[in-house]
Amino acid sequence: MLVGDDIGESTEGTKVEVTLGDIDLDQPRAVLSQLNVWLNDEGQGVERGVQLRKRKRIIPMWKIVEASEVVKKNLPKTTGLRTLDPMKAIPHDDMVKLLKLCSEWRHNPNLVMQFGNVEAEIEFFASLVKADGWLKGDHIDLGLYLIRKRQQQLEEVEISDWTTTDVFFMVPACGLDWQNTYKVYVPCMLQKYKHWVALEIDLIQCEIKVYDSMVSLIPDQSLKEELGPLSITIPNLLHTLDFYEEGVYANECTRDWWCPWPIHRVDVPQQANQGDCGMFVLKYIELLSAEISLATCTSQNMPFFRLKLAAEIAWGDAYMP
Repeated sequence: MLVGDDIGESTEGTKVEVTLGDIDLDQPRAVLSQLNVWLNDEGQGVERGVQLRKRKRIIPMWKIVEASEVVKKNLPKTTGLRTLDPMKAIPHDDMVKLLKLCSEWRHNPNLVMQFGNVEAEIEFFASLVKADGWLKGDHIDLGLYLIRKRQQQLEEVEISDWTTTDVFFMVPACGLDWQNTYKVYVPCMLQKYKHWVALEIDLIQCEIKVYDSMVSLIPDQSLKEELGPLSITIPNLLHTLDFYEEGVYANECTRDWWCPWPIHRVDVPQQANQGDCGMFVLKYIELLSAEISLATCTSQNMPFFRLKLAAEIAWGDAYMP
């Protein structure tokens, strides 16, 4: 528990009072509650009435780096992604910094924080920390970038079990060429249903696995119809690139791999509300890539995961194992 109030220095050079004395940093929900007061509730509107006439000011927070620029972490050899603890507590110092950042944002809603290539206005963090808040493509892309960056920080990565695309199905920063991986994780927005799912493109078995946090929303046949074009495009693309002739491995497919790939839904933990699908997708990919059980992917844990992602995005690094 913090004792007393804290004062933070604003980007305008003036003092901004941040009341932290009653916030229990051992209770993530208490921190989220305060962030929502500052970013989503009536306080935001009061400040906006004064500030919106001013010109927006962009503040660079951190830059995207390529894999060749990543600084390796000097950690014990036994430390790897498989030792990742999804429920590891967020350091108190990081929560205090996040609270100060969002308090300042409340006092000056015209600030635009640039995280990597995303210019984030106050609504960016407001939807991230809000229970049931909808995650957009920028949230997903930044979260996956930090996951890939951590992979590069922990390992000498040349050939790996996995990589991810971005929401546009492109090979992004810190991503690996598909010919050097065995699985590709893809965040996929099903436009007809406005719903995020995670895809695992298995380059060994030549199939597509779907990790869906709300299976009741989309019947199996409708899901396969939505993803049907992808099941055709992937083998066609790989065939055009002579992928299996040039890659580091041969596939183990028992049928003609250049034909449409089968789509399988995987039994995974389900969300209990309407807005958590994006957060579930990020956690599915993070834990699957680390070969960790999905048991912690529950609606009960999503507020904690939202707060953790907010802290990670704020400072440009995913937490280490």
